[in-house]
Amino acid sequence: MPYPFGNNLRLDICGGSHDPEITMTLSGLPAGLAIDPAQLRAFTSRRAPGQNAWSSPRREADVPEFLGGVSERDGMLYTDGTPIRARIRNTNARPSDYDSDVPRPGHADLAGRLKYGKDVDLRGGGHFSGRLTALTCLAGGICLQYLATKGICIGAHALTIGGVSDTPLDPVSKDFPTF
Repeated sequence: MPYPFGNNLRLDICGGSHDPEITMTLSGLPAGLAIDPAQLRAFTSRRAPGQNAWSSPRREADVPEFLGGVSERDGMLYTDGTPIRARIRNTNARPSDYDSDVPRPGHADLAGRLKYGKDVDLRGGGHFSGRLTALTCLAGGICLQYLATKGICIGAHALTIGGVSDTPLDPVSKDFPTF
């Protein structure tokens, strides 16, 4: 069963942390939008696990395979107006690492069990896993490129974390770092 987000644009994500693949369908984008795969890869690679001491050690390539809604021409992807469908294969899934009968503290396991019942797949968080952020980042990277064609840029900045401060950004500057 897909898990939907949005109204004007709609994102449906399917799959779980230890399924063979996770998938997304992004609906509502116009035909003819050029998507730069290199720019999309740079954006999505920022969320990949295993990049630092506090992230998951799991290693996944997170390479999207587009199944519909886009065609490739001259190194670019172009939307055709139909929903964009993509999958990311889970290549480092180890479901046996988890006892799916015991909800883990600090995770969505208990909430998932209460909402969906005793048969919900909780291995590695199942459908509630951070693994599915690969799909939301993929969709977000596509949407950022669409917004850029409209002269809109979106950025975020953490000014202070744990007493460590960064230089403030000018909130009206168009010089935000882009990916």
